[in-house]
Amino acid sequence: MSAKKWVLFSVFLGCLIFSLSPGPIHLIQNPTVWELREQLVFLTGACAMSLMVLSMLISVRFEPVNRVMGGLDKAYEIHKWVGIFSFVFIISHWLLEEGAHWLVDLEWIPNPGDLSDGTGFSELEISLFQAGVLFAEIIFYMMIILIGIALINKIPYRFFRVTHKVFPGLFLLLAFHAGTAQMKEHWLSSPGGYLLLILLSIGSVAAVIGLFQKIGNSKRMKGIIDSISIQGEILDLRLKTQDKVLSYKAGQYAFLKFEHDKEPHPFTISSYEENSDTLRFSIKGLGDYTKELKTKIQKGQSVRIEGPYGEFLFEDDSEKQIWIAGGIGITPFMARLEYFSNRGGASKPIDFWYCTRGSLDLQFPSSLDKICKNNSVNLYHLNSDQGEYLSLDLLREKMRNFGDLSIWFCGPKKFREYLIEGLKDYKFDLSKFHYDSFNMR
Repeated sequence: MSAKKWVLFSVFLGCLIFSLSPGPIHLIQNPTVWELREQLVFLTGACAMSLMVLSMLISVRFEPVNRVMGGLDKAYEIHKWVGIFSFVFIISHWLLEEGAHWLVDLEWIPNPGDLSDGTGFSELEISLFQAGVLFAEIIFYMMIILIGIALINKIPYRFFRVTHKVFPGLFLLLAFHAGTAQMKEHWLSSPGGYLLLILLSIGSVAAVIGLFQKIGNSKRMKGIIDSISIQGEILDLRLKTQDKVLSYKAGQYAFLKFEHDKEPHPFTISSYEENSDTLRFSIKGLGDYTKELKTKIQKGQSVRIEGPYGEFLFEDDSEKQIWIAGGIGITPFMARLEYFSNRGGASKPIDFWYCTRGSLDLQFPSSLDKICKNNSVNLYHLNSDQGEYLSLDLLREKMRNFGDLSIWFCGPKKFREYLIEGLKDYKFDLSKFHYDSFNMR
């Protein structure tokens, strides 16, 4: 499912919760503008919480959730859009609640008086409700700031990570508000109220996991830097796991947390050997963090490894595969080629398109043509310095058609988007176009 479908699913769930609450009946019994506004407050609140619960589930990296969404990288893309739309519903919820009060205070509309159904509430119920409302008012302004930080890409990733850790705590306070707000219209005695409480409980468990920094805890292990080599712009790193062996598949990645930095970063495992305690990571300096990495680490330092993650597994039932790598996007294919080397070569036809700047003998790894030949993989190298670029027409010329094949891509986002748009024109089944994205915000 795409991000759009997950957003629609969450909104549908919020609408379902509202439809099973006393709200629709109250509106039918009292069809006024003020009652409509009151029920829209509840409806937007239910949709906002539904979206936020999904956001919390994604943030804690549950394996079943990642798998359903096509991998952790796709889950983070969905997480971004779910967060954006939850914010839209939170703003709508807040404006519906506060806007009417502003209009009354300005004397633009008459004061409607007491809108309750006349039912008495205990002092405890009133105190809990008022506390929830107070929390919500404070949190709203904090949410504006934090979501703004999350959406402004110019703000450094490490600062974004630190501020993002506040969200689980904010969610718990909003969950308290959503739970106690139900008292106002007796939701707690309706199916909608029960369903909302179940949803809030699921989100709260995920929030507690995030709040106490237990995300990925079962996938963590200790490692040390065994060797470091520099090959051009590539930092070639080998780690040895200490407490256990990492069980993974070729094409997957892991989060690495080095001694000099508090935040883990994702890197593709560029090797594959079963039951080995050695992992290889080939890292190109594309941002501030990766550019400085070779000056910050040294042999023998400890590393926290968390993984594996990813669904870029090269597993499908197509008759042929097309591999496309742009620059350092070569890393998952290196792991798959090593997997083939341990099994006598590829079991199906594979055409590998490697797009770089400069001639093949200057690229990483230096022996790629030999490795591909030994594993019956057809290698095509395109050098952009010589004006050689991969186009869909060139692919089709070599393939003759886009019949029973799958495409596995790892490279720059713009390159990927270009290919996807072109494949749409050729009526290619995009479910057979596989990629990993490391955009974690």
